[in-house]
Amino acid sequence: MEIAIQDLPYICDIIYRVHNIPVYYVNQFGEIEYEFSSGDLRDNPYYYSFKEQISVYTYEDNPTDFPIFFSNSNLNFFFVNLKETSLFLGTIILGPTLESEISEEDISKIMDAFKGSLNKRKLIEYYHSIPIIDHQQFLTISLLVYYLVYHKKLDQTMVIQNNQALPLDRMESENPDLELSKGRRDLIFHSNLSYERVLLEHVKNGRVDKLKDIFDYSIVGEAELGLLSKRNRLRSEKNLMITGIALVCRAAIEGGLNDETAFTLSDFYIQHLEELGSLKAILKLTEEAIVDFTNRVHRLNNEKYSPTITACQHYIYDHLYDDIALDALAQVCRLSPNYLSSLFKKEVGQPISEYIQRQRIEEAKKLLLLTNYSISDIGTWLNFNDQSYFIKIFKKYTGLTPRQFRNDHCSDREST
Repeated sequence: MEIAIQDLPYICDIIYRVHNIPVYYVNQFGEIEYEFSSGDLRDNPYYYSFKEQISVYTYEDNPTDFPIFFSNSNLNFFFVNLKETSLFLGTIILGPTLESEISEEDISKIMDAFKGSLNKRKLIEYYHSIPIIDHQQFLTISLLVYYLVYHKKLDQTMVIQNNQALPLDRMESENPDLELSKGRRDLIFHSNLSYERVLLEHVKNGRVDKLKDIFDYSIVGEAELGLLSKRNRLRSEKNLMITGIALVCRAAIEGGLNDETAFTLSDFYIQHLEELGSLKAILKLTEEAIVDFTNRVHRLNNEKYSPTITACQHYIYDHLYDDIALDALAQVCRLSPNYLSSLFKKEVGQPISEYIQRQRIEEAKKLLLLTNYSISDIGTWLNFNDQSYFIKIFKKYTGLTPRQFRNDHCSDREST
Protein backbone atom coordinates (compact mmCIF):
# COMPACT_ATOMS: atom_id res chain seq x y z
CA MET A 1 0.00 0.00 0.00
CA GLU A 2 1.48 3.39 -0.98
CA ILE A 3 1.79 5.91 1.85
CA ALA A 4 0.70 9.47 1.04
CA ILE A 5 3.52 11.37 2.72
CA GLN A 6 1.81 14.67 1.91
CA ASP A 7 -1.15 13.59 4.09
CA LEU A 8 0.98 12.94 7.20
CA PRO A 9 0.65 16.47 8.66
CA TYR A 10 -3.14 16.20 8.38
CA ILE A 11 -3.20 12.69 9.91
CA CYS A 12 -0.96 13.75 12.82
CA ASP A 13 -2.97 16.93 13.43
CA ILE A 14 -6.38 15.21 13.38
CA ILE A 15 -5.18 12.49 15.78
CA TYR A 16 -3.93 15.16 18.19
CA ARG A 17 -7.15 17.18 17.96
CA VAL A 18 -9.38 14.16 18.61
CA HIS A 19 -7.40 12.55 21.44
CA ASN A 20 -5.24 15.42 22.79
CA ILE A 21 -2.21 13.11 22.72
CA PRO A 22 1.12 14.60 21.52
CA VAL A 23 1.92 13.38 18.00
CA TYR A 24 5.26 13.54 16.16
CA TYR A 25 6.50 12.57 12.75
CA VAL A 26 10.22 11.70 12.77
CA ASN A 27 11.61 11.42 9.24
CA GLN A 28 14.11 8.80 8.02
CA PHE A 29 17.00 11.03 9.14
CA GLY A 30 15.86 11.06 12.77
CA GLU A 31 14.58 14.66 12.57
CA ILE A 32 11.22 15.74 14.03
CA GLU A 33 9.43 17.11 10.98
CA TYR A 34 5.92 17.60 12.42
CA GLU A 35 4.91 18.08 16.05
CA PHE A 36 1.45 18.53 17.56
CA SER A 37 1.27 19.02 21.34
CA SER A 38 -0.23 21.35 23.94
CA GLY A 39 1.37 24.65 24.95
CA ASP A 40 1.52 23.58 28.62
CA LEU A 41 3.63 20.58 27.68
CA ARG A 42 5.93 22.48 25.31
CA ASP A 43 6.58 25.21 27.89
CA ASN A 44 7.90 22.76 30.49
CA PRO A 45 11.73 22.38 30.63
CA TYR A 46 11.53 18.58 31.01
CA TYR A 47 9.75 18.30 27.68
CA TYR A 48 12.91 19.14 25.74
CA SER A 49 14.98 16.25 27.10
CA PHE A 50 12.29 13.92 25.74
CA LYS A 51 12.33 15.60 22.34
CA GLU A 52 16.13 15.31 22.11
CA GLN A 53 15.91 11.52 22.49
CA ILE A 54 12.70 10.82 20.60
CA SER A 55 14.45 9.64 17.43
CA VAL A 56 16.06 6.85 19.52
CA TYR A 57 12.73 5.02 19.43
CA THR A 58 12.53 4.55 15.67
CA TYR A 59 13.06 1.14 14.14
CA GLU A 60 14.85 1.76 10.88
CA ASP A 61 17.04 -1.31 11.42
CA ASN A 62 14.01 -3.58 11.94
CA PRO A 63 10.78 -1.85 10.90
CA THR A 64 7.74 -3.77 12.14
CA ASP A 65 4.28 -4.26 10.60
CA PHE A 66 2.35 -3.21 13.70
CA PRO A 67 2.42 -0.48 16.38
CA ILE A 68 5.16 -0.79 19.01
CA PHE A 69 4.53 0.29 22.61
CA PHE A 70 7.13 1.35 25.16
CA SER A 71 7.17 2.98 28.59
CA ASN A 72 9.61 5.22 30.42
CA SER A 73 9.24 6.74 33.92
CA ASN A 74 5.50 5.87 34.08
CA LEU A 75 4.97 7.46 30.64
CA ASN A 76 3.48 5.45 27.78
CA PHE A 77 4.15 5.77 24.05
CA PHE A 78 3.64 3.91 20.82
CA PHE A 79 4.96 4.39 17.33
CA VAL A 80 4.08 3.24 13.83
CA ASN A 81 6.89 2.85 11.30
CA LEU A 82 6.30 4.18 7.81
CA LYS A 83 7.70 2.08 4.97
CA GLU A 84 7.05 1.23 1.36
CA THR A 85 8.41 -2.19 0.35
CA SER A 86 11.93 -2.08 1.85
CA LEU A 87 12.20 1.73 2.01
CA PHE A 88 12.03 3.25 5.51
CA LEU A 89 10.26 6.64 5.46
CA GLY A 90 10.18 7.54 9.15
CA THR A 91 7.97 7.08 12.19
CA ILE A 92 4.79 8.48 13.74
CA ILE A 93 5.13 8.61 17.54
CA LEU A 94 2.25 9.16 19.99
CA GLY A 95 2.85 10.04 23.63
CA PRO A 96 3.55 10.61 26.36
CA THR A 97 0.38 9.47 28.13
CA LEU A 98 -0.33 8.27 31.65
CA GLU A 99 -2.60 5.39 32.63
CA SER A 100 -3.63 7.21 35.82
CA GLU A 101 -2.76 10.29 37.84
CA ILE A 102 0.91 10.33 38.88
CA SER A 103 1.29 9.63 42.60
CA GLU A 104 3.49 11.42 45.11
CA GLU A 105 5.33 8.13 45.61
CA ASP A 106 6.13 7.92 41.87
CA ILE A 107 7.38 11.52 41.87
CA SER A 108 9.61 10.74 44.85
CA LYS A 109 11.05 7.70 43.08
CA ILE A 110 11.89 9.78 40.02
CA MET A 111 13.51 12.46 42.20
CA ASP A 112 15.54 9.79 44.02
CA ALA A 113 16.70 8.26 40.74
CA PHE A 114 18.15 11.62 39.69
CA LYS A 115 19.56 12.26 43.17
CA GLY A 116 17.50 15.41 43.71
CA SER A 117 18.79 17.22 40.63
CA LEU A 118 15.26 17.80 39.30
CA ASN A 119 12.94 20.68 40.10
CA LYS A 120 10.06 18.94 41.85
CA ARG A 121 7.46 21.62 41.08
CA LYS A 122 8.32 21.64 37.36
CA LEU A 123 8.36 17.85 37.30
CA ILE A 124 4.87 17.69 38.82
CA GLU A 125 3.63 20.32 36.35
CA TYR A 126 5.10 18.24 33.52
CA TYR A 127 3.23 15.10 34.59
CA HIS A 128 -0.01 17.05 35.15
CA SER A 129 0.12 18.33 31.55
CA ILE A 130 0.18 14.78 30.16
CA PRO A 131 -3.15 13.20 29.06
CA ILE A 132 -4.49 10.18 30.96
CA ILE A 133 -5.36 7.28 28.64
CA ASP A 134 -5.87 3.70 29.82
CA HIS A 135 -4.03 0.87 28.06
CA GLN A 136 -7.06 -0.47 26.24
CA GLN A 137 -7.95 2.92 24.78
CA PHE A 138 -4.31 3.56 23.84
CA LEU A 139 -4.23 0.20 22.06
CA THR A 140 -7.40 1.09 20.13
CA ILE A 141 -5.90 4.44 19.10
CA SER A 142 -2.82 2.62 17.78
CA LEU A 143 -5.02 0.44 15.56
CA LEU A 144 -6.72 3.59 14.26
CA VAL A 145 -3.40 5.30 13.47
CA TYR A 146 -2.15 2.22 11.65
CA TYR A 147 -5.37 2.10 9.60
CA LEU A 148 -5.15 5.80 8.70
CA VAL A 149 -1.61 5.29 7.42
CA TYR A 150 -1.87 1.89 5.71
CA HIS A 151 -5.66 1.41 5.25
CA LYS A 152 -5.14 -2.02 6.77
CA LYS A 153 -6.98 -3.65 9.68
CA LEU A 154 -4.88 -5.25 12.42
CA ASP A 155 -5.83 -7.99 14.83
CA GLN A 156 -5.72 -6.63 18.38
CA THR A 157 -4.49 -9.92 19.84
CA MET A 158 -1.55 -10.01 17.42
CA VAL A 159 -0.50 -6.48 18.48
CA ILE A 160 -0.70 -7.42 22.17
CA GLN A 161 1.34 -10.58 21.70
CA ASN A 162 4.11 -8.65 19.93
CA ASN A 163 4.41 -5.94 22.58
CA GLN A 164 6.13 -6.53 25.90
CA ALA A 165 5.19 -3.03 27.09
CA LEU A 166 1.46 -3.83 27.08
CA PRO A 167 0.14 -5.31 30.36
CA LEU A 168 -0.65 -8.79 29.08
CA ASP A 169 -2.00 -9.96 32.41
CA ARG A 170 -4.75 -7.32 32.30
CA MET A 171 -5.53 -7.34 28.59
CA GLU A 172 -5.77 -11.08 28.06
CA SER A 173 -7.35 -13.93 29.98
CA GLU A 174 -5.19 -15.25 32.79
CA ASN A 175 -2.50 -17.62 31.68
CA PRO A 176 0.08 -19.39 33.93
CA ASP A 177 2.91 -18.84 31.44
CA LEU A 178 2.16 -15.11 31.29
CA GLU A 179 2.18 -14.91 35.09
CA LEU A 180 5.57 -16.66 35.20
CA SER A 181 6.87 -14.26 32.55
CA LYS A 182 5.57 -11.27 34.51
CA GLY A 183 7.23 -12.58 37.68
CA ARG A 184 10.58 -12.93 35.92
CA ARG A 185 10.31 -9.38 34.60
CA ASP A 186 9.51 -7.96 38.05
CA LEU A 187 12.42 -9.85 39.65
CA ILE A 188 14.83 -8.57 37.03
CA PHE A 189 13.65 -4.99 37.51
CA HIS A 190 14.20 -5.00 41.26
CA SER A 191 17.59 -6.70 40.97
CA ASN A 192 18.65 -4.22 38.35
CA LEU A 193 17.77 -1.23 40.57
CA SER A 194 20.14 -2.37 43.34
CA TYR A 195 22.82 -3.22 40.80
CA GLU A 196 22.54 0.24 39.25
CA ARG A 197 22.98 2.09 42.55
CA VAL A 198 26.10 0.13 43.48
CA LEU A 199 27.57 0.52 40.01
CA LEU A 200 27.10 4.30 39.91
CA GLU A 201 28.71 4.63 43.32
CA HIS A 202 31.81 2.76 42.06
CA VAL A 203 31.99 4.98 38.97
CA LYS A 204 31.72 8.13 41.10
CA ASN A 205 34.55 6.92 43.37
CA GLY A 206 36.76 5.58 40.58
CA ARG A 207 36.67 2.04 41.98
CA VAL A 208 37.94 0.17 38.93
CA ASP A 209 38.82 -2.80 41.14
CA LYS A 210 35.14 -3.34 41.98
CA LEU A 211 33.79 -3.35 38.42
CA LYS A 212 34.49 -7.03 37.69
CA ASP A 213 32.33 -8.12 40.61
CA ILE A 214 29.55 -5.81 39.43
CA PHE A 215 29.75 -7.10 35.84
CA ASP A 216 29.70 -10.71 37.06
CA TYR A 217 26.56 -9.93 39.05
CA SER A 218 24.86 -8.12 36.18
CA ILE A 219 21.46 -9.58 35.26
CA VAL A 220 22.23 -8.93 31.59
CA GLY A 221 24.84 -11.67 31.37
CA GLU A 222 25.12 -14.18 28.53
CA ALA A 223 22.85 -16.70 30.22
CA GLU A 224 19.92 -14.26 30.18
CA LEU A 225 20.32 -12.88 26.68
CA GLY A 226 18.66 -15.81 24.93
CA LEU A 227 15.87 -16.04 27.51
CA LEU A 228 14.95 -12.36 27.30
CA SER A 229 15.27 -11.95 23.54
CA LYS A 230 12.02 -10.95 21.86
CA ARG A 231 11.22 -9.40 18.53
CA ASN A 232 11.80 -5.86 19.85
CA ARG A 233 14.46 -6.73 22.44
CA LEU A 234 17.37 -5.16 20.51
CA ARG A 235 15.80 -1.69 20.49
CA SER A 236 14.72 -2.08 24.11
CA GLU A 237 18.26 -3.01 25.18
CA LYS A 238 19.75 -0.09 23.27
CA ASN A 239 17.37 2.32 25.01
CA LEU A 240 18.25 0.82 28.39
CA MET A 241 22.00 1.06 27.80
CA ILE A 242 21.76 4.62 26.43
CA THR A 243 20.05 5.60 29.67
CA GLY A 244 22.73 3.71 31.61
CA ILE A 245 25.57 5.56 29.87
CA ALA A 246 23.86 8.88 30.63
CA LEU A 247 23.67 7.96 34.33
CA VAL A 248 27.30 6.78 34.35
CA CYS A 249 28.29 10.08 32.71
CA ARG A 250 26.55 12.02 35.50
CA ALA A 251 28.21 9.85 38.18
CA ALA A 252 31.66 10.46 36.65
CA ILE A 253 31.05 14.23 36.67
CA GLU A 254 30.08 13.97 40.34
CA GLY A 255 33.38 12.13 40.83
CA GLY A 256 35.30 15.08 39.38
CA LEU A 257 35.53 14.33 35.65
CA ASN A 258 35.48 17.42 33.46
CA ASP A 259 31.97 18.10 32.13
CA GLU A 260 33.04 18.49 28.51
CA THR A 261 35.12 15.30 28.63
CA ALA A 262 32.24 13.36 30.16
CA PHE A 263 29.61 14.55 27.69
CA THR A 264 31.91 13.97 24.71
CA LEU A 265 32.58 10.41 25.90
CA SER A 266 28.86 9.86 26.41
CA ASP A 267 28.06 11.02 22.87
CA PHE A 268 30.85 8.86 21.46
CA TYR A 269 29.66 5.65 23.13
CA ILE A 270 25.97 6.27 22.40
CA GLN A 271 26.69 6.87 18.70
CA HIS A 272 28.70 3.65 18.50
CA LEU A 273 26.06 1.73 20.44
CA GLU A 274 23.41 2.74 17.89
CA GLU A 275 25.43 1.02 15.14
CA LEU A 276 25.47 -2.38 16.87
CA GLY A 277 23.25 -5.27 15.82
CA SER A 278 23.47 -7.81 18.66
CA LEU A 279 22.72 -7.85 22.38
CA LYS A 280 26.16 -9.20 23.26
CA ALA A 281 27.88 -6.40 21.35
CA ILE A 282 25.69 -3.82 23.10
CA LEU A 283 26.56 -5.25 26.52
CA LYS A 284 30.29 -5.39 25.69
CA LEU A 285 30.41 -1.76 24.53
CA THR A 286 28.43 -0.60 27.57
CA GLU A 287 30.91 -2.32 29.88
CA GLU A 288 33.79 -0.69 27.99
CA ALA A 289 32.13 2.71 28.49
CA ILE A 290 31.69 2.10 32.22
CA VAL A 291 35.34 1.04 32.58
CA ASP A 292 36.50 4.08 30.61
CA PHE A 293 34.53 6.54 32.76
CA THR A 294 35.63 4.83 35.99
CA ASN A 295 39.30 4.72 34.93
CA ARG A 296 39.27 8.44 34.21
CA VAL A 297 37.79 9.22 37.63
CA HIS A 298 40.36 6.86 39.19
CA ARG A 299 43.25 8.73 37.54
CA LEU A 300 41.83 12.03 38.77
CA ASN A 301 41.65 10.66 42.31
CA ASN A 302 45.30 9.63 42.11
CA GLU A 303 46.37 13.10 40.96
CA LYS A 304 44.09 15.01 43.35
CA TYR A 305 45.22 18.53 42.66
CA SER A 306 43.78 21.43 44.63
CA PRO A 307 40.38 22.76 43.51
CA THR A 308 42.11 25.84 42.05
CA ILE A 309 44.46 23.83 39.84
CA THR A 310 41.68 21.41 38.86
CA ALA A 311 39.54 24.36 37.74
CA CYS A 312 42.51 25.71 35.80
CA GLN A 313 43.02 22.34 34.04
CA HIS A 314 39.33 22.12 33.18
CA TYR A 315 39.44 25.58 31.63
CA ILE A 316 42.49 24.64 29.58
CA TYR A 317 40.87 21.45 28.32
CA ASP A 318 37.67 23.27 27.37
CA HIS A 319 39.59 25.98 25.47
CA LEU A 320 42.30 24.00 23.64
CA TYR A 321 41.05 25.46 20.36
CA ASP A 322 41.14 29.02 21.72
CA ASP A 323 43.95 31.41 22.56
CA ILE A 324 44.53 30.66 26.26
CA ALA A 325 45.97 33.68 28.05
CA LEU A 326 47.50 33.51 31.53
CA ASP A 327 45.44 36.54 32.57
CA ALA A 328 42.22 34.71 31.62
CA LEU A 329 43.28 31.64 33.62
CA ALA A 330 44.16 33.82 36.59
CA GLN A 331 40.76 35.48 36.42
CA VAL A 332 39.02 32.09 36.39
CA CYS A 333 41.03 31.00 39.44
CA ARG A 334 40.77 34.41 41.14
CA LEU A 335 44.52 34.59 41.65
CA SER A 336 47.25 36.86 40.38
CA PRO A 337 48.99 35.54 37.22
CA ASN A 338 52.34 35.21 38.99
CA TYR A 339 50.92 33.32 41.96
CA LEU A 340 48.91 30.99 39.69
CA SER A 341 52.03 30.21 37.64
CA SER A 342 54.00 29.39 40.78
CA LEU A 343 51.19 27.27 42.30
CA PHE A 344 50.59 25.38 39.05
CA LYS A 345 54.24 24.43 38.63
CA LYS A 346 54.49 23.39 42.28
CA GLU A 347 51.48 21.03 42.09
CA VAL A 348 51.63 19.75 38.51
CA GLY A 349 55.41 19.74 38.12
CA GLN A 350 55.50 21.74 34.86
CA PRO A 351 54.85 25.33 33.78
CA ILE A 352 51.35 26.24 32.56
CA SER A 353 52.63 26.95 29.05
CA GLU A 354 54.19 23.49 28.78
CA TYR A 355 51.03 21.85 30.16
CA ILE A 356 48.91 23.62 27.54
CA GLN A 357 51.28 22.51 24.77
CA ARG A 358 51.17 18.91 25.96
CA GLN A 359 47.38 18.92 26.09
CA ARG A 360 47.19 20.37 22.60
CA ILE A 361 49.55 17.70 21.29
CA GLU A 362 47.39 15.02 22.93
CA GLU A 363 44.37 16.53 21.18
CA ALA A 364 46.29 16.62 17.90
CA LYS A 365 47.15 12.92 18.26
CA LYS A 366 43.46 12.06 18.56
CA LEU A 367 42.58 14.11 15.48
CA LEU A 368 45.41 12.53 13.48
CA LEU A 369 44.25 9.03 14.41
CA LEU A 370 40.48 9.45 14.25
CA THR A 371 39.98 11.89 11.35
CA ASN A 372 41.26 12.71 7.89
CA TYR A 373 41.75 16.39 8.65
CA SER A 374 44.91 17.87 7.13
CA ILE A 375 47.93 18.38 9.38
CA SER A 376 47.97 22.11 8.64
CA ASP A 377 44.29 22.45 9.64
CA ILE A 378 44.86 20.57 12.90
CA GLY A 379 47.83 22.79 13.78
CA THR A 380 45.88 25.96 12.98
CA TRP A 381 42.82 24.88 14.98
CA LEU A 382 45.00 24.16 18.02
CA ASN A 383 46.55 27.64 17.90
CA PHE A 384 50.06 26.82 16.70
CA ASN A 385 51.52 29.82 14.88
CA ASP A 386 52.50 27.98 11.71
CA GLN A 387 52.91 24.42 10.45
CA SER A 388 56.68 24.24 11.04
CA TYR A 389 56.21 25.27 14.68
CA PHE A 390 53.43 22.69 15.10
CA ILE A 391 55.68 19.97 13.65
CA LYS A 392 58.55 21.05 15.93
CA ILE A 393 56.45 20.91 19.13
CA PHE A 394 54.73 17.67 18.09
CA LYS A 395 58.10 15.98 17.53
CA LYS A 396 59.39 17.36 20.85
CA TYR A 397 56.75 15.42 22.80
CA THR A 398 56.25 12.34 20.61
CA GLY A 399 59.59 11.83 18.81
CA LEU A 400 57.71 11.81 15.48
CA THR A 401 56.38 14.35 13.05
CA PRO A 402 52.58 14.50 12.73
CA ARG A 403 52.76 12.76 9.34
CA GLN A 404 55.00 9.97 10.70
CA PHE A 405 52.67 9.55 13.69
CA ARG A 406 49.59 9.27 11.48
CA ASN A 407 51.25 6.90 8.99
CA ASP A 408 52.72 4.62 11.67
CA HIS A 409 49.46 4.25 13.57
CA CYS A 410 47.32 3.90 10.44
CA SER A 411 49.55 1.07 9.20
CA ASP A 412 49.34 -0.58 12.63
CA ARG A 413 45.52 -0.55 12.45
CA GLU A 414 45.49 -1.90 8.90
CA SER A 415 47.78 -4.81 9.80
CA THR A 416 45.65 -5.96 12.76
